[in-house]
Amino acid sequence: MKRYRRPKVEAGEIKMQIGKDYGDVDMCVFFGDNIRKCDVKLMLNYICSERPNFVINGTSEMRPSLIDELERRGYDMDTLRISIKKKA
Repeated sequence: MKRYRRPKVEAGEIKMQIGKDYGDVDMCVFFGDNIRKCDVKLMLNYICSERPNFVINGTSEMRPSLIDELERRGYDMDTLRISIKKKA
């Protein structure tokens, strides 16, 4: 059984990696001081949410999220880590 640990996060930094959220394994975002929640939600939205793909005749279908597409292509999501810091 794999243990998921909370990474150390500095002030002004956002980290994203696989972790446990309420007992389920999922992508988790960790953030330090001076980070707005809307920035965290923006990151989750672009990486983990499906996106509509509009077709000319007015119908739309949902395109898979980046996480789902990488999994489909055979990548191991346990190794995915994203880290970004605010400019000084």
